[in-house]
Amino acid sequence: MSRARKIAHQWLAADEAMGAEDVPIARRANTGVGGKEVGIKTPVVVRAESETQLSAIRRFETGRPVEIKRTAEPAIRAPRPEVVRVVPVPEAALPPVPPGAISEEPQLTRAEKSERLAALADEAHQVLAAYLSDVATRVVFGEGDPGAQLMFIGEGPGLEEDRTGRPFVGRAGQLLDKMIVAMGFTRERVYIGNICKLRAASWDDLAQRLKDRPPTAAEAAKGLPWLHQQIAIIQPRVIVTLGLPAIRYLVGVTENMGALRGHWHEYRGIAVMPTYHPAYLLRAYSPENRGKVWSDLQAVVKRLKELDGSSG
Repeated sequence: MSRARKIAHQWLAADEAMGAEDVPIARRANTGVGGKEVGIKTPVVVRAESETQLSAIRRFETGRPVEIKRTAEPAIRAPRPEVVRVVPVPEAALPPVPPGAISEEPQLTRAEKSERLAALADEAHQVLAAYLSDVATRVVFGEGDPGAQLMFIGEGPGLEEDRTGRPFVGRAGQLLDKMIVAMGFTRERVYIGNICKLRAASWDDLAQRLKDRPPTAAEAAKGLPWLHQQIAIIQPRVIVTLGLPAIRYLVGVTENMGALRGHWHEYRGIAVMPTYHPAYLLRAYSPENRGKVWSDLQAVVKRLKELDGSSG
């Protein structure tokens, strides 16, 4: 088998492990007599929702015929509203990381963690209600196992998350669910939160709609105190940050994502692995990016197993 084909198969294995079914890369060829590979003439069916995705699919297609299927009609652009009510967030310095290691925090039972998280969520909803607007209509606090060993942290809720009040439920969230399953977990066994608890979006004249954007430092400053308390209560063994704003605001690093991902960082004694945000992966769905994310997730699984062994 050639090196290029072997690498392509490794990338495909990562996709399959993450639950991807319709991907822009050729499936493994059938194995014939004597272990030789024979060609397959049936096309791979890939699904795309935009011209950008169609272009990406054609760019990364590896030789087999591709049948393009659109999964959704283009969204109807609504006229720009005369007024979009936005509650301004005052400028504020980022709150410092609490002192001491997480291991120095009070050791709580699962029931105690659940009770404290519920009380903290109620408090967050009351305080952040002052910033609700036409952009952020509800507080998205976080969800998952209060006794989780693994925690995922994104930058902030998007449109679907704002509608439901739950983190990572849109297309990016669906991909995250597959990543979690590929690691040997379920969504119910991990905890998922964000730097910001309110949606950040600005009006886009070209798209004629509110468009999600990375949070500003002021917006992050409003959400970080709640996140620090969530982590102190849950006390995960490993944190995975999703996207550049998440790792920057949580740890305080300044490098770009390419330099940060794949390397371990630390938050109050907790191992932190930054990786690409699932939304970025959907936009840049290349074999190279998929392979990088899968490598990051495998490193996390390995670290959790090492921690389990050391504690046993």
